[in-house]
Amino acid sequence: FNVIDKEIEKMCNLGEMIEKEAIQKTKQSERKKRNIMVVKNLIHNLNTTFSNAVELLGLPQQEIDEIKKYFQS
Repeated sequence: FNVIDKEIEKMCNLGEMIEKEAIQKTKQSERKKRNIMVVKNLIHNLNTTFSNAVELLGLPQQEIDEIKKYFQS
């Protein structure tokens, strides 16, 4: 039974890890969508540039690069 118990524990841990990754990806996607909307609003309402908008928000460069892809399409 010890071997079976260990295998069951491994499968449970794997399932938990997959669930946590899915939750994290969802949160990242929601944050990206929210940041895109905020940047669009800043550009429109303040009549400013993309660079100024992301600077005002103090976003990390990685997020800026992701958001920039949206505005380039």
